[in-house]
Amino acid sequence: MATLDDICNMALAEIAAGPITSVADNSIEAREVSRFAAPLLSEFAQWSDWSWAVTRTVLTETTNDRSAEWTHAYVMPGNCARALAIRAEQDTACHLPHAGPFPFPVQDAIPLAFLVEGGLIYCNVWSATLVFVATMTDITVLPPLARRAFALELAARVAVPIRKDTALARELGAAAELARARAIADDYNQRVRRPATYVSDAAFARSGIGSDL
Repeated sequence: MATLDDICNMALAEIAAGPITSVADNSIEAREVSRFAAPLLSEFAQWSDWSWAVTRTVLTETTNDRSAEWTHAYVMPGNCARALAIRAEQDTACHLPHAGPFPFPVQDAIPLAFLVEGGLIYCNVWSATLVFVATMTDITVLPPLARRAFALELAARVAVPIRKDTALARELGAAAELARARAIADDYNQRVRRPATYVSDAAFARSGIGSDL
């Protein structure tokens, strides 16, 4: 588990700068990595729909100032970096198939409409739950490839303040872009994907699967 100090030292090594003991050190290296690391961590959550950063919460309803367009308005959670989906309240399932060509959960088959605007979430769902990518405050949760991408991006941003080297900053920026793409691809490849296979309505009926889905 790499700490913030560990990752900052990885970034400093990329620009051939000396290591720090802590981001609170009284040195230019510590000051600059500390200055750039926190904003970068917030930005990192917006790079992708990271599977390890997805969470959900029941939304808090507020005054709906667009009642002609949406039936409900909710307060955006303070830790939301990217809103992904709205979920409606449903009764506990009595029967769900073990497999099939349909999505799991079934609500994914018809994504519920919503709008994010002005710090509010508008939708037509009562007691809505938001699925979202949470802002990141704990750098230790980053998996290896994401950690590498973070370190390279941080190195690119501190290369000029610490080394006064714009060419190095550009070189590291390109390396960071590649590392980011690899981290995003790796996260995608780790997800369970179920290939859709066409099954006729008649086949569903013979299997006893019908309108209860």
